[in-house]
Amino acid sequence: MEQNQKLNNITNKKLFLVFIILLVLNSICLINLAGKNGAHNLDGSYSEANSTELIANVLLGITLAIPFVLALLSAAINIFVNKKQSYRKRFIKTYLVTLLIVYAFFLIRYSMLIFSN
Repeated sequence: MEQNQKLNNITNKKLFLVFIILLVLNSICLINLAGKNGAHNLDGSYSEANSTELIANVLLGITLAIPFVLALLSAAINIFVNKKQSYRKRFIKTYLVTLLIVYAFFLIRYSMLIFSN
């Protein structure tokens, strides 16, 4: 019960601010990794390290693709969370918390890759 109260006291503005910070840090880490390593694309082609195509694809994925997939996940999770509030209010908070968890995990993973090389 006490943990639920703490989560309700966190405003959406604070969650969004933390999300923006994590997004910027993840983008910096991914650009750094894209400068060191190339990547194989889904069509079988290879993007050279530090190419503008690779950096654009990385930034597109981290700013659009991942949040879209997490929105779908949050919509499913939101069905079971705090039914006392309206669906829209629940969705926004659930979406932001899901974004924070995933982006924090990605930041730890990318940081480990950067510092291990």
